Amino acid sequence: WNKRKYDGRMFWFVASLDPLVVMYQDGYARIGNSDYKEDNFDNTRSHLTTHTGLGEEGKASFEEFCDHIIRHAASTHSHLRDPVQHVRNQFKESLAEFIDAFKDLSFSPTKEELTAENGFGFYGLDFILDNDLDVWLIEPQKGCGMDEDYDFRIEMHDRLFRGMVDTLEEVWQKQESGKPILPLTNTGKWEVIYANGWKYTFEGYQRSKNKRTCIQPSLA
Repeated sequence: WNKRKYDGRMFWFVASLDPLVVMYQDGYARIGNSDYKEDNFDNTRSHLTTHTGLGEEGKASFEEFCDHIIRHAASTHSHLRDPVQHVRNQFKESLAEFIDAFKDLSFSPTKEELTAENGFGFYGLDFILDNDLDVWLIEPQKGCGMDEDYDFRIEMHDRLFRGMVDTLEEVWQKQESGKPILPLTNTGKWEVIYANGWKYTFEGYQRSKNKRTCIQPSLA
């Protein structure tokens, strides 16, 4: 991103534990503190995007992130009909695979500290995007970093939480009345990517082979 490393912070939301329902929503980009270089991996300013408090650290809205993807795809992936959706679908599939892998360990309502009724959670998930527009999962985040240091984040938080409240209201009303939770109809911008064993799949996607260094051309 203007020669700086960046990653994407997306959001996920556990709307129900029984059945397990997990939802995805777009987030934002986090931009590093200095130009990206591969000659010194001890330089954390070049290789980390989260030096909290440093003035050079930047953030960009998902809309700006989309523009960045489109510009890159125009020169390297012109065959993609919708490069933004190509990337977004990978975010959703990666999250769905993560949930499926850890559902019994992390989200089982049979665990003593978890109860199925009124159980929910809000989390982050960090990704990196390479020059081939392939997505790589860095790690899930319990702390979502909800600072409002940019105007776009105020609007983003409103979108996140309004949809979350509406979804939870629907889930809890259905729980109280004994009705099936699925399907959900009042989710705002949240998208279901895992529901009672079903998981989102990016049909037809294949990861690119023969990976290039991050500093060729323009996503570094």
